[in-house]
Amino acid sequence: MMKKRLFVMLCAICLVSNLCSTASATTYDVAADFSATSNPNDVWSYGWSSTLTSAFNLYPNHGKFDDTINPIIPIDVWAGSNFPYSPNVSHNGTGSVNTDHPTIIWQTGQFSLHPGDSGEYSHALWTAPYAGIFDIASTFTGIDVGTYGYPPGYWGTTTDVHVLHNGISLPGGDGFVNGFGDTWSFSTTVSVGMGDIIDFAVGDGGNGNTCDTTALSATIVPEPASLLLLGLGGLTLLRKRRA
Repeated sequence: MMKKRLFVMLCAICLVSNLCSTASATTYDVAADFSATSNPNDVWSYGWSSTLTSAFNLYPNHGKFDDTINPIIPIDVWAGSNFPYSPNVSHNGTGSVNTDHPTIIWQTGQFSLHPGDSGEYSHALWTAPYAGIFDIASTFTGIDVGTYGYPPGYWGTTTDVHVLHNGISLPGGDGFVNGFGDTWSFSTTVSVGMGDIIDFAVGDGGNGNTCDTTALSATIVPEPASLLLLGLGGLTLLRKRRA
């Protein structure tokens, strides 16, 4: 009986240690985790909705951005039937700053969203792989200069931006980006259940979607308390199996 308890205890220590080591190294990053070929991509999904909280639709089409001025722009895009145009999400995986588009400047490794012509919102969703407490840090940035072909003084990106939990805006999680280079940041700590959704969304700001490309830097990191709970859950399961 003593050997059995010792075995369970040693296994539990190893389980918690391994879980904490693995999970503590896990930072979910919307840009670094981007996939140009898979949607959903592990915990991340890219898509659009008619209104901020209406049904989410996955973007089915992927490829490189193109434009009538530059036939091929080497920016990866996920979009709908109007591929590669809005609504969409995009990512600069070229390894350098990209200025091939006449009005958009993508920094190296940058992820961005663009709302649709009919007021559609563009989304990047994170689905919780397990229950726990997570730290969320996000910054939305206007990356469209908006001057090419438009009257002087046209300021580019003007969008409404949001961070939601299961379809409800987090307290303080709604803001605006007004102009090229303007930023809006939001961070918080959230308790989530397995399968819960954290939603990063971009709308047209109420003034149309012309030149509204908005970069998103977002990370989601588990807190140590979550790792402990995850480990204790495994311990309970192990004890049941050994009983």
